[in-house]
Amino acid sequence: MATFGDLNNFIGIGRLTRDPELRYTPSGKGVCKFGIAINRTYKNQEGNNVEDTLFINVVTWGKQAENCSQFLKKGRRVAINGELRSNNWQDKDGNKRVSYEINARTVQFLDLIKDTGIAPEEYSAEGEENIPEEGINEDTSVSEDDIPF
Repeated sequence: MATFGDLNNFIGIGRLTRDPELRYTPSGKGVCKFGIAINRTYKNQEGNNVEDTLFINVVTWGKQAENCSQFLKKGRRVAINGELRSNNWQDKDGNKRVSYEINARTVQFLDLIKDTGIAPEEYSAEGEENIPEEGINEDTSVSEDDIPF
C-alpha cells in the first residue's frame, strides 16, 4: 500500500492591511510581518451578493523580508505562496490561545512598477528575479466554456 505525505501549502492574493514591520533576530536574520486581506463575493440564500473578507498574517525571512519591508506598503497587492503555521500561548488569565499565520516562501509584488516609482532592477519579490515593467495586470477571467470538465 502506498503512503502519501501531508501537504501544507497556501496560495493567495490580497492587499496589505498594514505597513510591513521589519525586525532582526539576534543572529541578524531579517523577519518581516504584515497582514493581507483577501476578499470574496458570494450569493446568500436570498440571492443577494455578500462580500466577505479574510484577514491573514504573513511572515517572511531573510532578504525577502528586507525587500518586503522596503517595497511594500499598506494597500499594495501581493501574491503569497507559503505554509500555514500556528502559534500557541497562554493569555494573562491562563487560557490557551492559538493564532495562525502564513510562513511565506515567496511574495510576488503585483502592483504596476510605474505606480510604485521603483526601477525594474530594484523591484523583486525574492531579491533575485525582476518583474516585467508592465507588472501583472492581465485579464485572467475564466468562463465555464474554458473549463475542460
